[in-house]
Amino acid sequence: MVTLSHVRFGKHNDDVRTTQAALIAVGKEIPAGATGFFGEQTKSAYAAWQRTLGFTGSAADGFPGCSSLAELGARAGFVVDCHHPGAITKISVGFSKNSGVAVDEDTARVFAEQACDRTGAPRSWATGVSNGANLLTLIRRESSFKPNAVNQDDVNATGPVQSDGAKLNCSRGYAQVIPDTFAENHQSGTSDRIYDPVANIAAAINYIWRRYGDISRVQQANPDRDPAPY
Repeated sequence: MVTLSHVRFGKHNDDVRTTQAALIAVGKEIPAGATGFFGEQTKSAYAAWQRTLGFTGSAADGFPGCSSLAELGARAGFVVDCHHPGAITKISVGFSKNSGVAVDEDTARVFAEQACDRTGAPRSWATGVSNGANLLTLIRRESSFKPNAVNQDDVNATGPVQSDGAKLNCSRGYAQVIPDTFAENHQSGTSDRIYDPVANIAAAINYIWRRYGDISRVQQANPDRDPAPY
């Protein structure tokens, strides 16, 4: 079995090695061979695989997603686990808010960098990747840097009222994640509280990895593009 969360740019492990061997087996070039390190050669080979599947543009940028990796696994004989290893149950999510956390970009940056460190995302996700997309833009658009933000007006605002006075499925925290998303993408070693700054951003990072493959694909994180749900 190959775990999607292990097959990321910059990672070095056996799941990367299995993916590389599969790419080579389907005719994609990795000059260095199946080294176990996901670098530029593997990214290029994976982009070629995505194009083979019919992906174009930013959808074929070499960052693995669940569907493309699962299809590669089907060809090579391995199963892909897209479930994040730190996931918790929805009933385990806590709703107590923060106290004394400043509402400003500098404070959010510190938490974003800590979340990157916890998840293994490069710190450039906080400051800006090649196309300018960054977590701080996403957080500003989602919560205006308010760690206790909760949206009680959108389509997610359903379910019984919780201890924070908001309905169960509301979007909460810096990155405005819903409890389902927080639980499914929870980062092990972080708090079970959805409002916890590091835990909230870390869950958003893991969600972005699973859905988009890289933050560069997220319109809501790109300061040069219009705001959009992510």
